[in-house]
Amino acid sequence: MNIRRNATGLMGVIATGIALVAGGASAQDYPNKEIEWIIPFSAGSGADTFARTLIAATEDVLGVPIVPTNRAGGGTAIGVAAAATQPADGYTLFSQSDTLALGLSTGDWPVTVDDVQAVARINADYKTLMVPAGSQFETFEDFVSYAQENPGAIRMGGVGSRSWSSAFVNKLSNAADIEVTYVPYDGGSNVVSAILGENIDAAVITSSNINAQVDAGEIRILGQSLGERVPERPDVPTFKEMGLTSIDDDVLWRGVFAPAGVPEEILATLSAAFEEAIKDPRWREYMAKQKQQDAYMAYEEFDEFFRNRVAELSE
Repeated sequence: MNIRRNATGLMGVIATGIALVAGGASAQDYPNKEIEWIIPFSAGSGADTFARTLIAATEDVLGVPIVPTNRAGGGTAIGVAAAATQPADGYTLFSQSDTLALGLSTGDWPVTVDDVQAVARINADYKTLMVPAGSQFETFEDFVSYAQENPGAIRMGGVGSRSWSSAFVNKLSNAADIEVTYVPYDGGSNVVSAILGENIDAAVITSSNINAQVDAGEIRILGQSLGERVPERPDVPTFKEMGLTSIDDDVLWRGVFAPAGVPEEILATLSAAFEEAIKDPRWREYMAKQKQQDAYMAYEEFDEFFRNRVAELSE
């Protein structure tokens, strides 16, 4: 599966952005100093690895240092709020995922959709249902059968109390007609630790968080959210093929954002820089290793997509 998308009608803007990067100047001579990148996730999580790998590739394109800072907590709301309140000058960025759209749609966060600006969508990651290697659940059918016989007995972990994880657990539970007890954690690494320590029975997490543990035989994937099986994990069935037809190419996208109000010239520069950065061999190696999908969108298309997503979730 490859869901890479080029922004139709934006080629002129992107070309302008590339030229600005190459010349090292814009109306504000941007960038001419280091950029702070807030990561609203825990260190060591899949989202943290995503950000730091992209930062390394993007620094070379922009020609200035990009300094990562982890600000986890509050289901990522703490880090998002910290970034959104900074000056809209292009020197504060933050990485986020579909979790941002879900969080903003609740109306409970200290920021709103009008406080942030989408800069570039980068990639997408499929979702998994995982259990410890020693779990009694050998298959998804085992899992469902037990859950139906013991409503609420299965403790299922995920990232955040109101996040893509909690939403996906609801979707999965409704589709399979089961009831589980959801246990929220701050950050994907904490979810993985809870599974490895067998503090919970199962969890939903993106594939990038658990590839190493799956390869090491420490975690077993019972199902994944793409419409087709992935070549790297041919033995892992899709939820769709197991009868949950509502779960079809349900992915978690990741992208880069900034405080609202960043000048368009700077957005074009940044968007073009990210499009160039994802060609970097280090990024391509990361994508192959993490088994993720290309899903690039330039800033105008991504901002429209993002706002529509928030509106959809709000309804």
